[in-house]
Amino acid sequence: MKYPGSVISRPLLLGLGAVLIVFFIINVSYDIEKKRETEKRREKRKHRQNLDSLLFHPRQNHQGRKSVGNLDWHSGDVIPVFFRKNVKEMKINCEPLFKGSITAQSRARHMKHPRREISPSMYALLTKKCVRFRHYRNYITGPLTSKENKFPVAYSIIMKDSVFQFESLLRAIYRPQNIYCIHIDQNSPKEIRQAVQNIASCFQENVFTVSVARSVTKGTLSHLQAELGCLRSLLKHPEWKYFINLSENDFPLKINSDIVNILTSLKGANSIPGIPLDQRAEKDMGKLPSGVKPYIGEGDVIMNRETAHFAVNNPQAQSVLKWAEKTQHPQQTFYATLNYNPRQFKIKGSYKGPLDFQNLKSLEHIAKFVDSKNASSHACHGSRSFHGYCTFGVGDLPYLINRKELFAFRFRWDIDRLVLQCMEQMIYQRSKEQFMYPKDYDLSFYKHLEIVKHQL
Repeated sequence: MKYPGSVISRPLLLGLGAVLIVFFIINVSYDIEKKRETEKRREKRKHRQNLDSLLFHPRQNHQGRKSVGNLDWHSGDVIPVFFRKNVKEMKINCEPLFKGSITAQSRARHMKHPRREISPSMYALLTKKCVRFRHYRNYITGPLTSKENKFPVAYSIIMKDSVFQFESLLRAIYRPQNIYCIHIDQNSPKEIRQAVQNIASCFQENVFTVSVARSVTKGTLSHLQAELGCLRSLLKHPEWKYFINLSENDFPLKINSDIVNILTSLKGANSIPGIPLDQRAEKDMGKLPSGVKPYIGEGDVIMNRETAHFAVNNPQAQSVLKWAEKTQHPQQTFYATLNYNPRQFKIKGSYKGPLDFQNLKSLEHIAKFVDSKNASSHACHGSRSFHGYCTFGVGDLPYLINRKELFAFRFRWDIDRLVLQCMEQMIYQRSKEQFMYPKDYDLSFYKHLEIVKHQL
């Protein structure tokens, strides 16, 4: 049927009408969705205002939850800026790997890794705007608990080759109340030195590089001198309680709140491995101060502030240092000798228990897990270095997360990227979960350590 004076049929007219109605409905729906998105962005912008200043002063509300202003952290009303987004690199589900899934491990070995290393030149560009750099790299820029804020920790980091791996370590352990001293190897390329200095400059005074650089070999005199140089600089900051020495190939096994709780449970005790030094070797090394016995350890230490001050400033420590310089492993002999001569040095936190070889060998220490050949019952799932150290692989993840130590050595980005990425995910997610839903950390193991029971 056609209408008079028209060539348009009725079905065609109805079809056009239906198209117009559908088009109108789509437009209305789009406008409604657009308004909703605008409202969401407006709310997010509102929560972002003054968030940093509020974050540094969390208070307890009547229900015992952490709150900011009138907003409850736990209800999801507001989340700190560094926890609002998922880490961009989190494209792989690491949970099956931490559970020891054989299937997941097999797939991980054959998959193409999606994450790329950030070059030193790219860091130079990223650090031009420090606020964006800290946000882009997901640094936790606020003390998450008042206990953490009142218990700053000092770190030295000896780095040489990989800016990306160093920065991954710094990001995992960074908190604004802690102090970080970075020693860059004298032989590192100029672009690496510049990139690390640019990163440090984005964190004001609590991350800094030492002015005097040395060519460092692990365990040697150069290693010890680099750490003592950092200690001198760190002691200018009066707040910190404990000192931990690290390298770029270390990575934390615990989040910062757990580290603080563990260090608090030590009650001032040092964790410095050591055993009596062979008497035949002692004759070839000169003489120690009267009554001082020589010891040798691993060089990985957790020491209280008083011990650090003694090591740098005390004349007796300088005598031990001169003796240690003539040993094969100065870093390992210096710290151990200071810690296991309580009657001679009277350092608070040093070990005063039985000093025979068997007892000292059996002491449990918590600074760092090092899987060296013939010194660990753990079967390395990664690869062994020339010196026998295990470079961890994805098969080691279930074992690592159950270790009692605070850190582990050795991770290499250029050998196994996935294991380091999964460790980063674990530290970030645990920090977030602990902040949102706090749980008490079981400290019974640490409270009953022999180094705690028999400290001076």
